[in-house]
Amino acid sequence: MSWKDVKNSAPESAEFIVNEAKKITAEMPARLAGSESENAAREYLAAQLAECTDEVGKEEFSFAPDAAMGWIYITVVCAILAFVAYFFVSFVSVVLIILALVPFFVQGIFCSRAFDGMYKPASSENLTAVKKCAGVMKRRIIFVAHTDASNEFAFHAKFGGKAFAAAMIISVVGAFYLLAADIARWAYLGSMGAGLAAGDYLIVGLVGLVFVPFWFACFFFVDKKKVVDGANDNLSGCLEAVALLKAMKDNGVQCENTEILVVLTSAEECGLRGAKAWCDAHREDFKDVPTDVLVLDTIRDEKHFKAGVRDLNGLVGLDAGLADEFIAAATESGADCLKGGVSFGATDAAAFAESGFRATSVTALDSSLPEYYHTQADTADNMNPELLAKCFKALAQFVENADGK
Repeated sequence: MSWKDVKNSAPESAEFIVNEAKKITAEMPARLAGSESENAAREYLAAQLAECTDEVGKEEFSFAPDAAMGWIYITVVCAILAFVAYFFVSFVSVVLIILALVPFFVQGIFCSRAFDGMYKPASSENLTAVKKCAGVMKRRIIFVAHTDASNEFAFHAKFGGKAFAAAMIISVVGAFYLLAADIARWAYLGSMGAGLAAGDYLIVGLVGLVFVPFWFACFFFVDKKKVVDGANDNLSGCLEAVALLKAMKDNGVQCENTEILVVLTSAEECGLRGAKAWCDAHREDFKDVPTDVLVLDTIRDEKHFKAGVRDLNGLVGLDAGLADEFIAAATESGADCLKGGVSFGATDAAAFAESGFRATSVTALDSSLPEYYHTQADTADNMNPELLAKCFKALAQFVENADGK
């Protein structure tokens, strides 16, 4: 049997992915990072990988579940207090705005772990499965996907992706508007900028009232009581990797010179903490042969099927050459795949790239934030079997090409 047989099994593999997603979301719901449900899902996937790989191991790591989104409440409170302080003491208002913006950038934009110690710690596990090659190893491919699901983005669920994005942008613009107004008033008054706002500066402050409702709305962006199914984000990525290794075993196909790893991370929705922990532990372990990392995340919207060259809100560069390799494999397998990146949010590819790995992301998520993104609509019934089959064939072609080299 051959790679052709593996690729021809794409429709059956897509059906397998959807059925397994239905099972996991029904029997192991609310997969927050480190929860019993996520642990059960990881054990279930580990058992499946054990049947088609040579080694399966798990590594525990600690993280702060609230670090990724906890900044919202600090930022909003400081912004509102800064608005009030503007009318009395500009210096105090500037300090509060800075206190609002620092966690926004450090935790929200850069996904840094700098402030993790401020939050209650928890623990979870990353899973690593290894499929060895038949001959001398000359290359390694690591498929990465995350097992955890997110809390619901309540504002997005109620008002839609465009309203969600607009509210975020307006909130940030409001913070910088207030900062500029503070600096201008402080320069005008001198000293600490103390004194009741009057005249034009009173008008400038009152105009800032337009931003206050948007800041208050940020309190309700995330519903901590609801957890989404996360079928597309990201059981689709996890099960693509499992399905590929399973199909290789079922069809008697083994790479001659390419080792394959499947890394299922936890706490991706908590600011890529699982991927960062895995990279901390292994950044020096895979320099023996050329190693490529393909992060599979949210395989849903066919028009947005792409290999990434940017990540982490567009701030981290991924490997363009690796993206081109995957795009070529996708084209060869009959799929249309674009070159793009993640301009809003992040994938685990950012953590791997920052740690020196040759990495790209394989995603298919509409950048306008579709209705299922972090909402209750992200169910197995809302998956895209046709695209899952195309992605499966592209991954199989990529591995075949890599091993052929």
